[in-house]
Amino acid sequence: MGGEESNGEGQYLPGAASLLAEIDKRILIILRDGRHLVGTLRSFDHFMNLILENTCERVIMKGKYADVELGLYIVRGDTIVLLGHVDDEKDKASSMVKVDAADIDEDEIGEGTLEWDFEELS
Repeated sequence: MGGEESNGEGQYLPGAASLLAEIDKRILIILRDGRHLVGTLRSFDHFMNLILENTCERVIMKGKYADVELGLYIVRGDTIVLLGHVDDEKDKASSMVKVDAADIDEDEIGEGTLEWDFEELS
């Protein structure tokens, strides 16, 4: 129908069901309070409440970032602003330097800007 593939790939699933393709993959979530969470999506429900495994909070500072380990994490769906797949190769090739969570300087958190290269996405 309408050019959809018969094997189910490429079909659009509305709402939270569209997350089926992200199960067992690393995702990044930005929450309403500004926190960034990175973890492996294990489960979700129709309210888009998520269960993440091996979760860490990514704290971004001037030209560097730190991942604070959180473990198993439940995220309430109404707090999610943005959700996306994490490409491990691009994550490692990033110009930002990863530092240890103990080296976080509270005065630097949230300072600086992230440069987005939308031309490179294609």
